[in-house]
Amino acid sequence: MSWPDAGDELREGLDEAQLGKPDPWYFCLRHHRPEQGHQCPARFLLGPFATEEEASHALEKVQENEEAWAAQERTEREQGEGGGAS
Repeated sequence: MSWPDAGDELREGLDEAQLGKPDPWYFCLRHHRPEQGHQCPARFLLGPFATEEEASHALEKVQENEEAWAAQERTEREQGEGGGAS
C-alpha cells in the first residue's frame, strides 16, 4: 500500500508553470548512476538529460560520440594526406 504524499492535495489543479519544471537528470561519474538535479559537484556529472532513462545511457552515448569523432578525424586526415599531392 502506498501512502499519498502530503503535498498531493496542494499540487492538484496546478499546471507546470505554477509547479516549476523538474530538475534535469545527470549521470554521476562518482556514484555510477543517474541522479536528478545537482546532488554531486558538476565536475562529476554528465548531462543534463530529460529523463532518467537517457541519463542511464550516458556512458554509451559518450562512447558513440568518441567513435564518431575518431572516424571523422581519420577521414579528415586521409583527405588531407591525399589531397596535397598535385
